[in-house]
Amino acid sequence: MSGSMQGHAVALAAVAAAGVVLAAGEGTVPAVVAFGSGVRVLQAHGVRRPPEDLLSDLVALRGHGTTDLAAGLRAAAAQLAGAVADERLVVLLSDCLHTAGDDPASALGGIDRLQVLVPLGGADAEAAASALAARRGGRSQTVRRLEEVGPALTRVLA
Repeated sequence: MSGSMQGHAVALAAVAAAGVVLAAGEGTVPAVVAFGSGVRVLQAHGVRRPPEDLLSDLVALRGHGTTDLAAGLRAAAAQLAGAVADERLVVLLSDCLHTAGDDPASALGGIDRLQVLVPLGGADAEAAASALAARRGGRSQTVRRLEEVGPALTRVLA
């Protein structure tokens, strides 16, 4: 989840992240990484936290400052490094407008497929998200309302 997002966009991203965790099922425990000027692992891959604690951390996120999208992607790839999987999938919840750090395209190593949900959208965000997702065989989708999150997750996780 990107640090530059605020208000409703953060709420959309928090709901989407919770949806990914809940959809994972018994045998899979996905990582949840928040990033802005720094990176914070809210749930490490393979280490299940109590759902109420994770949800509390997700809804407490506040967007501010700069966004080092490359650092967030590297942290996601590091979480996936030890995973036993046919495909290392990242669902990125971000406007993809990096304001700090390296070019995000340089940080895609270790990620097989990148799907992006863009809270609230906007022409620049949608273009950046689409280009980044395409580099790893994924696509981007804009979500503007809470009721759009579930169907968008179903499409990207299918």
